[in-house]
Amino acid sequence: MREKTILRLFLLIVLSISLYSCVHDEISSSSDPYSKEYSSKSPVKEDEVYIKNVMKVFEQYGNKDYFANNFGTISWDYAVTMGTHESFLEVPVIKNNKVNLVLFVYKEGNRIFFKRKDEEDSKQFFNALVFNDRKNLKNATVNNSLSDKGGCISMTITWTWTNEDGSAGPTYTFVTMGCLPSGPSLPCQAIDENANCGGSTGGNTGGGSSSGGGGGGYPYPQTPQTPCDKVLDVLSKPGVQPKIKELKDQSTQGGEKGVKFKIDGTPSPTITGGAHSVNLGDKTGYTGGYHNHTPTGIPMLSPPDIDQLLGFARAQPTSNPTNVNNAYLGMIAPNGMHYVIWFNGTYQDAIKTFSQDDLDVFGEDYRELASDLTTPLLYGQTYRNSDGSINNLGVEKLFFTTLKKMGLEGKVNLQRIEDNGIIQNINLDSNNTPNAVPCS
Repeated sequence: MREKTILRLFLLIVLSISLYSCVHDEISSSSDPYSKEYSSKSPVKEDEVYIKNVMKVFEQYGNKDYFANNFGTISWDYAVTMGTHESFLEVPVIKNNKVNLVLFVYKEGNRIFFKRKDEEDSKQFFNALVFNDRKNLKNATVNNSLSDKGGCISMTITWTWTNEDGSAGPTYTFVTMGCLPSGPSLPCQAIDENANCGGSTGGNTGGGSSSGGGGGGYPYPQTPQTPCDKVLDVLSKPGVQPKIKELKDQSTQGGEKGVKFKIDGTPSPTITGGAHSVNLGDKTGYTGGYHNHTPTGIPMLSPPDIDQLLGFARAQPTSNPTNVNNAYLGMIAPNGMHYVIWFNGTYQDAIKTFSQDDLDVFGEDYRELASDLTTPLLYGQTYRNSDGSINNLGVEKLFFTTLKKMGLEGKVNLQRIEDNGIIQNINLDSNNTPNAVPCS
């Protein structure tokens, strides 16, 4: 009997140690998010790339002990992102087993900024997300839309919970998270008592939106983007779509117009060109541009267009060698023809220049090949639409042939944007035939 009692006591001790270990591990992992990889605990899909990059910034410039002692522990796993392609982020800061404040992070250009939110509704929302029993989460919905005013993102998130007995539990709704909060910007000392925000002049302690070297904020990691990411980033910016629509309407009327875009999507005034050309002029401060072709023009980027792409590449800041690969030029033509080219070479490739005589010769070859591709005696119906006009395969064949003649083979990427929004990366196969690969 005594032996059984001792055995039971031993088993209880082992079980207690095991339970303590499990609970301790859970508390340790949740209280020190810096000791493990980020693992989202949000019920909806978040921009994990943005969250991880913000974590990298804090890891590089922040002082974890200082921040924890003054504000609490950042629970990155519960971060909520807003908008698309790295815009806004909110994450709870936990102290004394409750949400002490909400850290608001936003990106402008190549820098990110931190602001503090002390609103009770924000803290209540994250308290529910962090501390409610997740197995009782019944439903999570998100409604996300971009406002035309001030670039604010109006967002509504609703958590619906059930009680342990299965009865209806509380519902938490969080609205309009995306506009910059009215609270103060966190100075450099908010994340590191000795930091200088990665610049030369210290931090931005007001509510402003400084960006650039030393004007406030922290440098954002340069994350390599895929060709699909790049074009989605451009097309998602609020200032781009209205201009694309303007050029699409112009393409059916005759005469070319164009527009340049800054890295944040801010457009230049519309530039009026001639019957079949438009010079986008000085490209300093602009990442890329768009223009239209006409009903009587060839629906593909021409040799002068490719030359203008090189101009955009040369105009990119040389502080980072990969900046030249941000340069792009888009073209809208009738019948749903929409193409974008991206510079894919080095800065040394971009300084290649062409005289007007060179461009005239390339242009003559370009028009002659376009005519040949739609001649049935030469190519049958391969490159023709039923009405005799050149089809997508034809203009893509024309583009790559022209690129090779200009000595830029492999230095420029081509993408086609379908009417339904699907993006196709156009590459040459082993037979030098254009092959469309859709973005997933």
